[in-house]
Amino acid sequence: MKKKEIPIIIICSLLAIGIVSATMLTYINYVRDSLWDQSVNDILDSTTQVQEAFQSYMDKDVENLSIILRGVSSEKEDIISSIIQRSEIEGHNLVYINLTDYTYFNRSGKEKLLPEEIEQIKTFSSSKGVTKPYYNTITGIKTIATYIKSENQLLIKETQIDDLAEQFSLSFYNDLGFSYIVDDTGNVLVRTNHKNANRTMQNLFDIIDLEGNDKGTIQSFEDAFSHHQKGYALFNYHDDKNVFCYVPLTGMNDWYIVSIIPNNVIMTQANNIILFTITLSLIIIGAIGFVLLLYRYNNKKHKNEMLHLAYYDHLTNLYNYQKFKEEGQKKLKDKHLNWAVIYSDIAGFKIINDLNGYEFGDKVLKELANILKDEETSNDLTCHMTADKFLMMREYRDKQELIDCCQRIYQKLSLLLKEYGLEKEIVIKFGICCLEDDDKIENIDGLIDRSHLALNEIDANHKDYYCFYNYSMRERMMKEADIESKMEKALENREFIFYLQPKYDVYGNAILGAEALVRWVDKSGQMIMPGEFIPIFEKNGFLLKLDEYIYESVCQYLADRIQKQRPVVCISVNISRLHFYQSDFVERYVNIKKKYNIPDHLLELEITENILLEDMKTIERTISQLQSYGFSCSIDDFGSGYSSLNSLKDLPFDVIKLDKVFLDNSVNTKRSEEIIKSIIDMAKHIEIITVAEGVETYEQLDFLKKTDCDMIQGYIFSKPLPIREFEEVLRENKSIVS
Repeated sequence: MKKKEIPIIIICSLLAIGIVSATMLTYINYVRDSLWDQSVNDILDSTTQVQEAFQSYMDKDVENLSIILRGVSSEKEDIISSIIQRSEIEGHNLVYINLTDYTYFNRSGKEKLLPEEIEQIKTFSSSKGVTKPYYNTITGIKTIATYIKSENQLLIKETQIDDLAEQFSLSFYNDLGFSYIVDDTGNVLVRTNHKNANRTMQNLFDIIDLEGNDKGTIQSFEDAFSHHQKGYALFNYHDDKNVFCYVPLTGMNDWYIVSIIPNNVIMTQANNIILFTITLSLIIIGAIGFVLLLYRYNNKKHKNEMLHLAYYDHLTNLYNYQKFKEEGQKKLKDKHLNWAVIYSDIAGFKIINDLNGYEFGDKVLKELANILKDEETSNDLTCHMTADKFLMMREYRDKQELIDCCQRIYQKLSLLLKEYGLEKEIVIKFGICCLEDDDKIENIDGLIDRSHLALNEIDANHKDYYCFYNYSMRERMMKEADIESKMEKALENREFIFYLQPKYDVYGNAILGAEALVRWVDKSGQMIMPGEFIPIFEKNGFLLKLDEYIYESVCQYLADRIQKQRPVVCISVNISRLHFYQSDFVERYVNIKKKYNIPDHLLELEITENILLEDMKTIERTISQLQSYGFSCSIDDFGSGYSSLNSLKDLPFDVIKLDKVFLDNSVNTKRSEEIIKSIIDMAKHIEIITVAEGVETYEQLDFLKKTDCDMIQGYIFSKPLPIREFEEVLRENKSIVS
């Protein structure tokens, strides 16, 4: 079974949908990754800004403490107490410690340090810095302190953790994220009061580890802390993915600010864009799908219309020829049924068209189509083949059924034409071929061809309006096919020769010319007469080649005679009406004449009289051209068909050849003789040479002597002769001038 081809628009649509889908997914991934990276970098920048502000705040505290310490180092105790009291009014808690006697001043006055406090003071190894958070022994509030230390003095500023967290806004991203301050081991130093912050968590690493995060990611996170690096990581936290951004606080005892925000918060913007992208893509895909569905609908509709155009005749709505053959071939597969093809042709349909117009002709064709449809059985096929030709494939039990069918069609069409005022002896003809009558029929074409042969048999015999095919018709067809198969090779092998039939004066004393008549002598030496092959060659167009071949052969013959200084006469050569439809006909014939240097008026071109039914202007122009190049032109078989005396006035012929039909015995011989006399007299007056052809009896010859006819051609003087015999006759003709 032939694989069904997918229409290109469907392939393109599916490809477009695939491209849109792939582009959508790529774009979604790109948007998600880009916006996530951008958001994380923004959070990292925000965290860095908090880190810088916190660092700046602490550095400023240290600097202020340094200034105060320098100012009070040489002052008395009442001055120190005043400064501490003033700082308390400003919201600060300053502690001044004398490292010499380990006494200190605070808002309560001067007191002695306890031993454990002295030990704690000794841990302040650097000259300045920030302490880890601790609980103030007096207030019990968790506090962080900045300090400045000289040789024997220590000044400390305490700040409550809650105030610090609030001051540096450890909540961010529209309060959706929050921050911790931790040391490099993950211990939480400062935590926010954010609702999502873990208020009991002591170590960040422990919480991360408990949430089932990837060990490698945790290790990378811890390594970054130990190396004081800035960065981010994605961890499970509070049953969700969270982004951890961390920035080190340099010079602050290896502290870090760690900002935490849910990943879905970061992805909100990306998700909105992604949702918009998906929606837009689905709209595009939906539009493509709609177009595709619309295309399929229209394509199916168009296909049905095209199938109707492809398989049905637009005028009659019957099957066309191609569809008829396809369906007919399928029916022939059933070997149990009797099948016949009836080939029908309306008699004289061209005349119906010419007299009544093509619109009326079409109406007749439609009516006949309806008649044929009425005759159809469920298993029959009918088609309008072309012009007025119809085919019917019919199942039958006996041949009388086929005859009855043809009779009914004939009678119905006859009644119809009578209604239109057209009464004819024969209105339609039928050629019938039954599959059983020829076992060599293999397909529907064989049935159609043979039914056509049967139809042509009616044209030949004019006996009836229907005819059944028989094997003798096939034999004729095979003979024609055999001739056609051999014609090209025969021409190549020079099997076509010409005989010359002399043209005499009416007394038979002098040869005035000759006609070249083609003969086919095959390779076995058997002669095939023109009547067997000329009609076939005219039908298939091969006559063009043959005419030109005989014409050139005559030119060769004349050139050879002239070169040998032997007598010559004008030789007439037949040309088919087909030549007049060849644009280079005149040019080719003139070139051959020049090629052999043939003198003017030694070549006569005979044109069959049926050409007078063609385009008269074209014929007149062509004849005039030929005469201008030294050709004589004659009209052959004048009077046998449709020629008229008026045509002699319009066309510049040099010679007319009277058809033998005028000389045959007829009911009214005297009338025929008067017509011949009139034609010859008229020709004399307009200087046209007359030739009577087919003269066979002395009675005919005696009559022609009285009419002043110029030449006689016929068996009365000579049959067509082979060239050597003609030359012998010509040599004996004493009146011929070489």
